[in-house]
Amino acid sequence: MLLRRRGTSLYILAMALLVAILASTTSIVNYVDSYAQALGRLVSPGRTYLIISEGATSITDSRLSAGLARELRALGYFDYVIPQRIVLVNATTRLGSDVVWARGVEDVGGFLKARGACLSGTTARGLGEAVVGEVLANALSVGLGDEILLAVGDKQIRVKVVGVFRSQTQSDAELLVSMDTINMLVGDGSVSFIELVLKKDLNNPKVIDEIAQLLPKDVKLVEVQQIKGLARQVGLEALSFLSAWSWAVYAAIVATSYAIASRFVVESSYELAMLRALGAKRSKALAIVLAYIAALTLAGSVLGIAMGTAGAQAISTMLRWIHPSIEVAPFLKVDQALQILLLALASSILGCAFPALKATRARYVEQQL
Repeated sequence: MLLRRRGTSLYILAMALLVAILASTTSIVNYVDSYAQALGRLVSPGRTYLIISEGATSITDSRLSAGLARELRALGYFDYVIPQRIVLVNATTRLGSDVVWARGVEDVGGFLKARGACLSGTTARGLGEAVVGEVLANALSVGLGDEILLAVGDKQIRVKVVGVFRSQTQSDAELLVSMDTINMLVGDGSVSFIELVLKKDLNNPKVIDEIAQLLPKDVKLVEVQQIKGLARQVGLEALSFLSAWSWAVYAAIVATSYAIASRFVVESSYELAMLRALGAKRSKALAIVLAYIAALTLAGSVLGIAMGTAGAQAISTMLRWIHPSIEVAPFLKVDQALQILLLALASSILGCAFPALKATRARYVEQQL
């Protein structure tokens, strides 16, 4: 009979919506955290360094002499010495145009090998050939044999896509071409930066200091950030956001259960007073209020967990239909669902505690109709 009272369905719906918000947020954070952990399992570029110009505010602003790379190779300290030029270009395909990053390297095949990339097709070997990262290829809807018109200002060059690669790095969203192709667009012969990969037996502070002293004064040596540390930081920030958001939702559950319990005590004052008159203990009224709120919270929480998880997955599926390059797969673990259920139940009991204690002192007072 208690579950048929007026307002019961509204309370269950309100509880379901609050828990659904928490469940959907948790499922998305789970995906972000799992993706960060996957990045952290990639090979860490602990021996990788960049040489950029001293006054540059970003890699694209840096300008170095291409001859510096030859001098560094002569030292014999490195597995790879890769001079690169990064340029923002306007890429026009048969379906439209977009602004993308183009990376010019002396040896495209060597660059892909250093990245451990998987290549479909062949590598770009000369002027007018390009390989495209998998993410960018999907965004531009291009494949092997397609042509792309690259433009920087009034300079243009048409390149043919001879390969599509996947490296699980930021290069997957870029277009790789030879240095000759980049020079056709910018024409100054300089490079943006030089990527260095030290030999394993030489990765120590003394060697780094020696290399830094050999460099010209207008350039600097920068260590590449560790992927594991970055991934760990992303995961911690995601969990911190989830924790803060959870406190807000549980506070809303406390407030909602307080309002519903107060209304229930007022509307049931006659029944509670009759129980007292018939000799029922105070704990009986307390148990009735707590059981009523707990039952509604349990029903709303189960419904909310199902709604939140299914809703997040449905939205991610629709996003993949609209933008195939977006791959978000939210998921909720069983222990997390149980935790949400128990914490929502505890929050609702906390919220209804005061009205339930008030119900133990309820006395029937006749009211005019």
